[in-house]
Amino acid sequence: MKIPRINILENVKLPTLLLLALLLNIAIFILIQKLVSREQGFNIDLIDRNFLDFTRVIEKPVPPPEKIEDIEPPPEEEDPPPPEMPTPAVDKPQQMDVELPEPEIDIPMSIAGDPYLGEFSGSGDSSALGRPGKPNIDSNVVPSLRIPPVYPKRALRSKIEGNVTVEFTITIDGSVKDAEIIESNPPNIFDKSVLRAIAKWKFNPDMVDGQPVEKRARQDIKFTLKK
Repeated sequence: MKIPRINILENVKLPTLLLLALLLNIAIFILIQKLVSREQGFNIDLIDRNFLDFTRVIEKPVPPPEKIEDIEPPPEEEDPPPPEMPTPAVDKPQQMDVELPEPEIDIPMSIAGDPYLGEFSGSGDSSALGRPGKPNIDSNVVPSLRIPPVYPKRALRSKIEGNVTVEFTITIDGSVKDAEIIESNPPNIFDKSVLRAIAKWKFNPDMVDGQPVEKRARQDIKFTLKK
């Protein structure tokens, strides 16, 4: 079976062919323009990228650090001295002359000029003298060391006079113990001063059969002021 041969060119007229050729040329021209524009854009982009990359690679040389010359600081200005302040005049306190009366402490003395120790407390039996184990009684005891009492300041300022009777024990070593105030007038003014003084007194103890013995004594002390 034969296939019929169709000749397209024979059926198409010349004006139609010219129109088709014109359209084909226009299409080819447009296609070429697009290809050219794309290639130019690609080249520009490539050049820009290469340029940017090139600028990143190339670094500017770092200039050497400038030498800093040692500059001496300007001399510090000394602060002006503060103005001298006038010294305020201070009145010296006036010393008040207070005349205090001169105290006298009267301690009864024996004929020999020694303190007189009054009667001692005890049984009063004269036969007890010299018996071991019992206190000796002696009315004429001479202290080897006598410290006078201090006149109390309160009594001195108030010009108070008085007397104190004190009783104490002379130990075997000559010291004083168990001192107590028997009577004081006025009360509680001269007591402490007398007790402090009596505690420092020293005596030579009596000897019985070659052994020292204790004894009890009493002393009256008067506190008077010179007129």
